[in-house]
Amino acid sequence: MRDLRRSALGATSMLLAASLALAACSSGGDGTTSSGGTGTVAAQLTLGGPPECPQRPFCIPGLKDTYGLTFKSFKPLDVGGAQTVAALKSGAIQVALLFSTDPVITDNGWVALEDDKHLQNAELITPVVRTDAANDTVTGLLNGVSAKLTTENIVPLIKQVTADKMDVADVAQGFLQEQGLLGTPTTGGSGTTLTVGVSAAFAENQIVAEMYAQVLENAGFTVNREMDLASREVSDPALESGQIDIKPEYLASELAGPVADAPDKASGDATAELEALRTALESHNITVLDPSQANDTNVFVVTKATADQYGLTTVSDLAKSA
Repeated sequence: MRDLRRSALGATSMLLAASLALAACSSGGDGTTSSGGTGTVAAQLTLGGPPECPQRPFCIPGLKDTYGLTFKSFKPLDVGGAQTVAALKSGAIQVALLFSTDPVITDNGWVALEDDKHLQNAELITPVVRTDAANDTVTGLLNGVSAKLTTENIVPLIKQVTADKMDVADVAQGFLQEQGLLGTPTTGGSGTTLTVGVSAAFAENQIVAEMYAQVLENAGFTVNREMDLASREVSDPALESGQIDIKPEYLASELAGPVADAPDKASGDATAELEALRTALESHNITVLDPSQANDTNVFVVTKATADQYGLTTVSDLAKSA
C-alpha cells in the first residue's frame, strides 16, 4: 500500500537530504551513483527510485543478491511518484521502481517486469473483519468481491477516480454491477449495522472499501463509512476495538502493522503471508478473509522501447548478456 510503504522506506526529510547529498558527492553532482559492471543488460541501464534504494533489501541490495544485477548507475528520485515517472519518460533513467497498480504504467504502454524470483513482498488486497462481525453472509459477500478483483481490473478504476475525477461510489458500483455482484437486494442483514474503514485515504483503498460497503448494503445491512482514517496506526486499533468492523488490507503491510507486529513474516509468498497474518490477528479478534489477486506492490518498469531492445519481460532478463 502506497502510504504505508512510504513509511517503511523511511523517507523522512533528513534521510532524503542525506541520501541526495551522498549521491551528489559520489557522482560529481548529477544525482547518480556508479555501480560498475559492463556485461549485462542491467549494466547498460540507469535505475531510478527512492533515495533509500541503495540501502533497502527490496531495491538495490535485493536486486544484487536475488538476481545478480548491477546497474550502470542509480538516480535518487521519489517514491513511485511524479519525479520517477518524468525521468522514465525523458530517458534520464531506463528502469523505474513504481507501484504495480499505478495507471501511469498502462497509460504509457510501459512494461512491468515480472518479479520471477519474488523479491518484492506480496501485497494482495484482502478483507480483514472483526471476528464478531464475520458471519457467513458477511464472509461470503466480501470473499465474492475478492474473487473478482485483479491487478489488471483495478487499475482502470483507480484512473477513473484519480484522473477522470469520477466519484468513488459510482466507480465501485459500476465494477460490482459489471461483475454481477449486485443482484436483487435482499434483507438478510437487516437490523445489523457495520462500519467499513480504510488504512489511508487514497483512491484504491476507498474504491475497495466502497465495494465492501455496497455489497453489504445490497444484502440489507446498514453500513457506516470511515473513509479518511489516516494510517494503519489508526485503523488497526479501530478494528480491534470495534470502532470499525471491516477494512481492505494488504498482506505484507498488515503483517508490519501495530496489531500483527510481524514484519519478519512478510515475503513474496502470498500463501505463507496469509497464514502468518491469520495467526497473528486471531488472538486480537480479527479474521482475515480470502485475498484477491490485486497486488499493489513495488514493480520495476521499463519503456516498451527498452523492453523490445533487450527482450525484457522479467527482472531476470536484466541479467542477460547485453
